[in-house]
Amino acid sequence: MSKKISTIFLTLFLVGVLSVSCSNSDKTGAGDGSTTTKGIEQFNGNSYVSTKTFNYGDSQSYFWVSVKDGKAAMNADPNNNIAPTFPSGNYFTVTGSGTDYSFSLNSDLVVGTFKFTSDGSSVTVRFEKNPGAPAEMLNTDIVCNIKK
Repeated sequence: MSKKISTIFLTLFLVGVLSVSCSNSDKTGAGDGSTTTKGIEQFNGNSYVSTKTFNYGDSQSYFWVSVKDGKAAMNADPNNNIAPTFPSGNYFTVTGSGTDYSFSLNSDLVVGTFKFTSDGSSVTVRFEKNPGAPAEMLNTDIVCNIKK
C-alpha cells in the first residue's frame, strides 16, 4: 500500500475517532435520587492503553482511551508508557451506565462500545463501524489496561 493511501486512511481514522458528539443523553439515575447507578464519571481521570499495537499506515501504535468530566476520548500513539495529549474538544458523550457504554460519532460513521471491568482496571473497546480504522480493529475486542 502506498504511503499516500496509508496517510489518507490514518487521517480518516483519526478524524472519525477524535470527533465530538454533541449528544446530551448520558443522564445518570432517574433524577429523583432513587437510583444509585453510576455513569462513566466513575472512571474520571483514568487513561487506558491497549495491550497490543495496531497498524496505522506505516507505523505501529497503541490505542488509548481517556475518561474526563463524564466523557471519553480515544487516540493512537506509538508510546504505551505515557498517555498522549487528549485535547478537551476530543472528548465525547457516551450512553449507558455501570460498566457498559456505547458511542456513536459523526452521524453514526463511527460506532462502538466500552465495557469496563467492575474495578475500572481495564476497558474493552469494540468498533462496529469505523471506516478509517485498521481492519484488525473492527468487530474485535480491544483490551486496554489502566495506565497510572
